[in-house]
Amino acid sequence: MVSEWALIRRNELVDIPDQFVIHPDFLQTLSREEFESAFRDIRAMFYRMYSDMAESPQRFGLPLYKTDEYHYFSNQAREARTVSWNLFFLMLWLFAYGDLKENVFITDTEQVRKMNKAKKTNRLLEALCDYGFVFGGIKKYSLTSANKLEIEYPDNQNVIKVLSAVAKKVTDTQLKDVRNIGSGISVFSNAFIGWNYRVLAEDLHTCSLAEGCDYVSDKMHNEADREVIEILDQILMEQGCTRKKADSNEGPMIRYYAAKPTIHDYALNSEKGELYLELRIRNAEKCLNYLNKCPERIVEMFRRSDTGCQNRINGSCKFGVKYEFEKEEKWHCGCCGAPFKLHPIKEDIPHYLKLVELGGKR
Repeated sequence: MVSEWALIRRNELVDIPDQFVIHPDFLQTLSREEFESAFRDIRAMFYRMYSDMAESPQRFGLPLYKTDEYHYFSNQAREARTVSWNLFFLMLWLFAYGDLKENVFITDTEQVRKMNKAKKTNRLLEALCDYGFVFGGIKKYSLTSANKLEIEYPDNQNVIKVLSAVAKKVTDTQLKDVRNIGSGISVFSNAFIGWNYRVLAEDLHTCSLAEGCDYVSDKMHNEADREVIEILDQILMEQGCTRKKADSNEGPMIRYYAAKPTIHDYALNSEKGELYLELRIRNAEKCLNYLNKCPERIVEMFRRSDTGCQNRINGSCKFGVKYEFEKEEKWHCGCCGAPFKLHPIKEDIPHYLKLVELGGKR
């Protein structure tokens, strides 16, 4: 179970483009070339770490829950979805609460222990040694054995400098006054966890990252998906919608509210790395004639049928949509999201808007 989710979380690392902005605040001790090179190396390191977690979770002290033994909402499944973040949170605290003195980075272990929620921290520190880190000042990788932890990265000292610069900025800006640092919204926004290059564009005390549609679009790995997110976001915001960040267990989500502030009309969702658009169609019957003007991929969305949720089984479902299409009864569950969902295509945006207009009211 952990192996599957380690790969999903790996997919949430942000792609680094060929060209991007680095604010001068980050270049006080390194040249532009040195900083960028180390930044890219760290992204590659994070990718390897997630890959290794998937292959050998026991090496990192991660729980070995088997997928077929636990249901989706079990405590074990919940833990499996988030536990691979623990290593990167530990690294965040290690480099946020210390400073480089000569060639050694000195970290306050008391402050790290105060922030760190990970179990088996000694196993995580030991695992980090396999990626080039060298630790001193503590015994048997135990943070309780000393007040200070010495960290070195002999292969490239610039890696330490870049890790520290990003960790300190994220801690001082994105995580400032955040009560639940481990919530989905906070983690999906976190520039250190996602190793997001955009955090470098502004000064050390300013961070507007993940406040717009980039909260989802940065997690995409092809230009078509990023483009359709940006176009839809612009259209819906110009129409007067309210945008709110949300999250599912599978990834970040943006919800758009056209009328009621409690029920979204559209949502853009990264589900296990795949982009989906939710459409709040309450009365599908009103949309059926319009399907003659739609491409087959949209018609297929109406052709599909859900088995329904537990609420439907016990007769208490209030949000499902039932309709007849091609002489068959169809059912779409709406308890955990809008009833209709598909992978959005730029050319189909006018159809999405029209379908919600036609079927958005009962």
